[in-house]
Amino acid sequence: MSEKTIKVVLVCAAGMSSSLLEEKIRQAAAASGRQMELKAVDATTMSLWDYAKDTMDVILVAPQVRFKKRGIIQQAEPYGVIVQDIDTIAYGMVDGEKIFNQVLDAFDKKE
Repeated sequence: MSEKTIKVVLVCAAGMSSSLLEEKIRQAAAASGRQMELKAVDATTMSLWDYAKDTMDVILVAPQVRFKKRGIIQQAEPYGVIVQDIDTIAYGMVDGEKIFNQVLDAFDKKE
């Protein structure tokens, strides 16, 4: 039996720095052999997200939109979605491997 694909949404302000981070996280996932669907969206798009239709496992909140986390949790919680802050240093250093490992830890605890 193969491992379940992890569905992750990365929430940021406008998508500039997160596009770099998105690529680094994808590279870390590929290197590990783990299947991951990753999508970066801005905070406005996230506020309009249809959680029932577009299911996910983990939402990562970038440091610059951390103030939106409480609202995201309120919307995501009924669907069993994990919502986590991205470590500020890992975000700034574009450390995709560290953030990928954060996702794995959260996902494995959920399972």
